[in-house]
Amino acid sequence: MQPQDTLDFHLRWGWAKLNRLYAAEAERRGIPVSYVFALLQVDRAGTPSTQLGPRMGMEATSLSRTLKGMEAMGLVERRADASDGRKALVFLTPEGVAARREARDLVKAVNAQIRELLGDRDVDQLIAHLRKLNEIFDRPEQLLGGGNHQSPLAS
Repeated sequence: MQPQDTLDFHLRWGWAKLNRLYAAEAERRGIPVSYVFALLQVDRAGTPSTQLGPRMGMEATSLSRTLKGMEAMGLVERRADASDGRKALVFLTPEGVAARREARDLVKAVNAQIRELLGDRDVDQLIAHLRKLNEIFDRPEQLLGGGNHQSPLAS
């Protein structure tokens, strides 16, 4: 089997290209691409920092570094949760709201152009299939046989 014949290859290849596109635009605007993704995940009412990592597929240490950088740029602020002082909520500052608006507009423009190039039907089908695929990935035992298998990597 050739790498280009696998789903893995096309998912990684496509994501890498899309990420480079977003990264170039973010850099042009003076912020790291990880900040762009974080901006899009923070809710108006604040988001627990513990929820941001999983939403972004980011480990806690990387997320902490990202949030510190965003705070230094004045894009977010962390505040104690009013209902549970042990939790920290992340809020966008007015500068963060403006930056999120730009990020959202960029994502919308890219998605609109993809729809223009591929057609609504194909994009809708692709999204539906990717949702199903992510549901499968949420249950890895479906792919790996319930844990009763010998890993091919163990050989």
